Amino acid sequence: MAQALIIAMFLIAMMSWSSVPAQIPIHWDISGQVDAYGSKFTGLLLLPTIALAGYLLIGFTAVFSPAQFQGRAMNALSWFRLTYVLVMAGVFGVIVADVRGANINLNYVIFPLLALMVISIVNLLIHTNRNKSGKTVPPNGGIQI
Repeated sequence: MAQALIIAMFLIAMMSWSSVPAQIPIHWDISGQVDAYGSKFTGLLLLPTIALAGYLLIGFTAVFSPAQFQGRAMNALSWFRLTYVLVMAGVFGVIVADVRGANINLNYVIFPLLALMVISIVNLLIHTNRNKSGKTVPPNGGIQI
């Protein structure tokens, strides 16, 4: 699903490129009002690129530390990857909706997604810590006299 969201983000960026203005909203203040504008590249391609890079980097953590990401910890890592991409896609969706004339308060999108991401982070920490603490201990607790 995360891969499909990333691909969709790039496709929407390509399809929207010719119809969006040169300057588009890229940042909102805490009250949900646009407070910064950027170029088409920044508004349409930066978030899909960051989403792809983050997705790949999060996936590589399991490659560099395979013992830590076994069983349920690997599932938790996959959920974290998905929530990361969902946050990026949510912000991207608000940007695209805004340039198409919709006035969506980013807070209504980002805060629920960030809450979901925090839940996935806690889940990931629980499962990776279980893998750490579940390792077998040598006889005598590993202490050699």
